[in-house]
This record gives sequence, C-alpha cells and structure tokens, in this order.
Amino acid sequence: MIDKQPAETDTSAGDDHSLIGRREWLMATGALVLAGCTGTAASTTPAASAATPGPAGGGDEIARLMRLASVPGMSIATVRGADIAVEGYGVRRAGSQDAVTGDTLFEAASLSKPVFTAIVLQLAAEGLVDIEKPLGDYLALPNPADERAKTITAAHVLSHSGGWRNWRGGRDTTLTSDFPPGSRFSYSGEGFFFLQRVAEKLTGKGLSRLARERVFEPLGMRSSSFIWRPELDAILASPHSNRGVAFDSHHVRIAKAFRALPAASSARTLDDWTNDDVERAMPSADANLPVLPNFLVPNAAASLMTSARDYGTFVRWLLGAGPVNGGRALLDRMLPQRVAINEALGWGLGVGVERHEGRQYFWHWGDNPGFKNFVIAEPASGSATVMFTNGNAGARVYERVLRARTGVDHPAFLWI
Repeated sequence: MIDKQPAETDTSAGDDHSLIGRREWLMATGALVLAGCTGTAASTTPAASAATPGPAGGGDEIARLMRLASVPGMSIATVRGADIAVEGYGVRRAGSQDAVTGDTLFEAASLSKPVFTAIVLQLAAEGLVDIEKPLGDYLALPNPADERAKTITAAHVLSHSGGWRNWRGGRDTTLTSDFPPGSRFSYSGEGFFFLQRVAEKLTGKGLSRLARERVFEPLGMRSSSFIWRPELDAILASPHSNRGVAFDSHHVRIAKAFRALPAASSARTLDDWTNDDVERAMPSADANLPVLPNFLVPNAAASLMTSARDYGTFVRWLLGAGPVNGGRALLDRMLPQRVAINEALGWGLGVGVERHEGRQYFWHWGDNPGFKNFVIAEPASGSATVMFTNGNAGARVYERVLRARTGVDHPAFLWI
C-alpha cells in the first residue's frame, strides 16, 4: 500500500484579510468556481475542458500537462476563509467517460496522517492519551529489546522523529529505532500505525469508527473513509502507472476480500474492526502477503479515501473557518516545529511546516501507487489548496499548477 461529499459547495463569506481579494481569487481558480458557487459540483469533460481562463493554471494548460504526464484525472479544492471551490479534470479511469469532479474519491495516501493526527489530539485534549508519554506505557512495543524505542512518544511519532523506519517489507524484519527519539527527522508510516493501535486500545474503537465519529460526520465528509465500501465505487478513481495504464488498487482488493469473509457478514461491521481483527483476517484475504502494517487496511498512515471537496472541508476546519468549531485549536498544537529538516522546512505534529519569503505554511504530500496528492495551507490568510491525481506522475502536474496559480515556488517541492 505504501506509504463524500457534502451536498453542495460551501460559499459562505470568508474574511477580507487574506493575501488575495475575493475577485482575484475567483479569477485565479477559474470559471469552474462559479459552477461550484451555484451548489453544483464543478466538473469537466473527460478531455478536460478549457473552461478556466488563461494559461496560468487554467483548464487548457492543466489538460496539456495531464496528457504529457499520462495522468488521467485531477481534482482540486481551493479554500479561502469559509469558501471552498472545487474543480475536476479528466477521467476516473483511462478509457472511460467517467469524468473527475470535485467529489471524485481518491486514495489520499499520506494525506491520511493529518486526519489521524486530529483524532489523536482530540484524545489528548480529553485526557485519554498523553502525547509526551512513552507509547510503551500504553501498548507493548513491537521490539521489546530496543532500548531507544522505550522512550518514543506520540509526539515523536506525529513529528516523524521517533527513529522507526517508514515500512517493513519482510516477515522477519525487526522494527528498531535508528537514533535517539527526538534527535532528528525520519519519515515513518510504521510509527503512525503503531499509534493507531494505541488509539484503538484506549478507546475500544477501530480507526474507521473513530474517524467517522470524530471527523467525518461532524464535518459532513460524507464519502470519506479509511476503508473501502461498496457504495464508493460509483465515485472512485482508479490508480494508473507512469504511462497512464489503470491497475487494481491494493486497498480495494484487500477490503473486498475482508467483506467476503464469513466474519464480515456478522453483526460487527468492518467499521468496527480494530487492527487485531484485521491481522486475524489477513491470511484468509491474501495468504501470500506478510501480516505487516504496510499491507493492512484500515491504516492511519495511508488508507484514507476522500475527495477534494471533503479534504478541503477538513483543512478549512483546521484553519478555523466554516460552520464547525474546534479545528483551529488542534492546528495550533500541530504547527509549532518539533524537528528541523532544513533551513526552510521542518515538521510539527502531523504536518510539514514551511517558511518561505516571510510566510509560513503547513503542508503534506501523498504517495501511493497510482495516486500523487498534495495539500498546502497558509494559516495567516486562511487559504489552502488540495490537489489529488490518479497517475504516478501526478506530482509533476500538481507542482506546476500550484506554481502557476500562486507564483510561489515552494521549498517543499525541492525536498519531496
């Protein structure tokens, strides 16, 4: 594995103190925004229409970039204050006529991590977990002989400074901390997955239910899920290779196999499964795969399925806008840098932090096979951009579109 849908576009008035005015913002995001403002999801024809004006990040240029990169589909959400505008380009699966819209579902990949971070910080605010307390105090560590790992905390995991590697690939690979926790940055999906198990133990609920109760339902993210459901197929994008060839999603394949098992037809739905249930079911779902976090769903590090509109709703909440309160308090805990990467980049809790030309942003990228995604937000202006693609070369497209629309060459692009 690696590393929805509110009924209408929300167009309530945003504040007037952002870096660009409302008129300029509408022009930058294009004519498709106007479709969103009427309550209709913005979309394009499968060939990616030229509805957006001008060459700088407009429809013609996006369509050209997608053709050159063999990326079949792209969905964008632009957040400004309380407003969310969505756009869609191309198709959900190569060779089909199923157009991408702002409500098309993509595998978010590592954009899962900020959502899970918000859940953990909610639990911390309620006193269920102390993010500065060693995780071994809550759950037996995967390698009890590892002395360094005994001091790894939730804060280390959320800031990727615990020392655990990204993912294990073999059954006999031991998970060991490579350096003293807190001393430097090293990206780790395994850390997030272990923290998922801690959260499940402390709450008695599986990740899917925790996310639904604490994020998706309160915010109206109606299609978002950490595990595939049959009704999602009607809006789900397929992953594609570097040459634009569609292939099957590992996540979908495993989730379908789980649903076909006798245990899945009991009164206890997959939404209620914890990782213990998943580990027991995995050999029956695919006996050829090791029962290791990288292959398991739901997965706090990488298995979120969501749309540009839904994820824009989540980011808007963190920025403190929209109809639901509480997100900005969580973001204020996420933003302070915990570990440095270089002179421009570091990591807070669950998000990257970037300082560039006197401005501060938080950001994250997503990289699953066939899906390349990006989110970046500026808390001071309450603005953000969410970009999902269903092609392996999608990062080349979203980088160029964001540069063209904002005029900013983000240091994060040089590091990813």
